[in-house]
Amino acid sequence: MHQQNRPSLVMSGLVLGTMAVGNLLSNYLPIIKLPFTALALFLYFLLIKGIITNKEQALKEIQSPLVSSVFPTFFMVGMLFSSLAIQLGLKVIGLPFWWLFVIGNLVLITYYCLNFVIKFSWENVYPSWTVLFVGIAMSTFTAPASQAFLFGKIVFWICLVITFLLFPILYIKTYKIGLPEAVKPNISTICAPLSLLLAGYLSSFQTPQEAMVIFLLVTSQAMYFFVLVQLPKLLRRPFNPGFSAFTFPYVISATSLRMASIFLHWGKMLSILISAEIVIATLLVSYVLVTYLAYLYKKEVD
Repeated sequence: MHQQNRPSLVMSGLVLGTMAVGNLLSNYLPIIKLPFTALALFLYFLLIKGIITNKEQALKEIQSPLVSSVFPTFFMVGMLFSSLAIQLGLKVIGLPFWWLFVIGNLVLITYYCLNFVIKFSWENVYPSWTVLFVGIAMSTFTAPASQAFLFGKIVFWICLVITFLLFPILYIKTYKIGLPEAVKPNISTICAPLSLLLAGYLSSFQTPQEAMVIFLLVTSQAMYFFVLVQLPKLLRRPFNPGFSAFTFPYVISATSLRMASIFLHWGKMLSILISAEIVIATLLVSYVLVTYLAYLYKKEVD
């Protein structure tokens, strides 16, 4: 007999990572995008179903400063799905939904600020504040589909400033005050914002400045390796839904590195690094996918 666990809201991070790694790998093998997109859609609808059928539990989760700081990934992956719909010629559906997910993300940021930032407490500070406040930069990355280039540029500059304001705060909380053991996978999110901003900058700005691309590339890769050296220790713990943090940050780091190498014509010089980061991202997403599905559909213990 099998017991299906209700998916936690933080599973949206896994959905985002699954969709993103499919997009990344499709640059080398186009057909691979289909199964990853289908799997991401399946997980997304599973999550939505869980929210609808367990409204009280979902509302309880969103009141957690940790969970609600990760939940912007729900809207981020929604922007990716909407962009795909637009690219498939379904603009009449995709564009309204794209804006709906953008607005939803902004509403969540507002909710979080009113409940957990204005009433400041170090207990409410997590590395995933990078997701909370910079995840909206997915609108910059997907601007070519929505054609909201001006909006994307405004979001880029705001998020860039916020990112560098956040880093000292997150460093103090993570490495001086400390995080509970079960929350430490959340550290992986630290490498996501600058990589997402780099990918967004190259997507939204028609004439990217080489100096800015190099700056974002160097700083984003520095954060990537800062987190990567901690990865073995972070993985050495029992599975929990927070393992979703091991997916998208590594995928977007590889994605932005590849995009920057093309723009800068550094493809040959960075080819080994790009390949390594793609392999790491793919392995991490695959590992979390398998363990998450096993968690969702585990055998009932008598």
